[in-house]
Amino acid sequence: MSTADTSRDLTDPSSESAKTTATTTGDDARLRALESDLVRSRFNVLSTVVKYMSQPRWWVELLLIGGLYAIYSAIRNSVGEVADKAFANGYELLRIEDAWHIALERPLNEWVHNTPIVADVVALQYATLHFIVTPGVLIWLFFRRKPHYRKVSAVLITTTVLALIGFYWYPTAPPRLLTTEGFVDIMSQTASWGWWPESGTPGSDAISNQYAAMPSLHCAWAAWCGLTLFFLARRMWVRILGLIYPFTTFFVVMGSGNHFILDVLAGLATLAAGASVVFGVRWLWIARVRRRRAGAATLE
Repeated sequence: MSTADTSRDLTDPSSESAKTTATTTGDDARLRALESDLVRSRFNVLSTVVKYMSQPRWWVELLLIGGLYAIYSAIRNSVGEVADKAFANGYELLRIEDAWHIALERPLNEWVHNTPIVADVVALQYATLHFIVTPGVLIWLFFRRKPHYRKVSAVLITTTVLALIGFYWYPTAPPRLLTTEGFVDIMSQTASWGWWPESGTPGSDAISNQYAAMPSLHCAWAAWCGLTLFFLARRMWVRILGLIYPFTTFFVVMGSGNHFILDVLAGLATLAAGASVVFGVRWLWIARVRRRRAGAATLE
């Protein structure tokens, strides 16, 4: 067949070649339309789920908190007999700090022990603010800064999960239990007038894991509270108090003999990791949404 014949076949609607070409073109168009519908429907369903979950709802928050506590309880109750490993890790951390000359908890604990009024304040702060400030900031976020609640609370949850992994992987006895190193258990020292147990834990023995020193979740939560208040509060005095609170907590946990300085630094690193995960995933999600929208627009 000549070139002219082929050309006539393509331009002649009654020719077989033209019919085949038209059919193929129609199939391609239907295929593109189908792909567009699939992309749009899948994108819309996922977007609907994400949008729904991104809106804070009290029952969702209770489920998340309950689930987090269940995970914590499971890890706490499944660690088994880890006392030997926890004490070995505690002594190893102290050895590293002494070698690096950064064992700040030693002089702090001694000074707090020898200053009764400071010991009382330290014990009171350790036994109370940890259980008041964190939920207080969460409630404030939920009611007063709702647009920020989901991503900021997700940082706290992610940080806690990462810390739980640390507790399971690296059980560590706190300084107050290393009796041969001269540390004094300030919580036990003041338990005669406090409502905390003589074990030196900040709460009931039933909910406390004495070998969960590394990383310091106490310090990670305090830093989360401080940064949240600093960036989201409008009143300057609240922002200043937000910045002060973590540093007082760092002093208290070391001065009371409950954490090494390496625990504190690890807690801050865990918070940074939690924030990186949450905001990294959020950035990837936004980029994916943009790509999906661009793809859907191209197919249309």
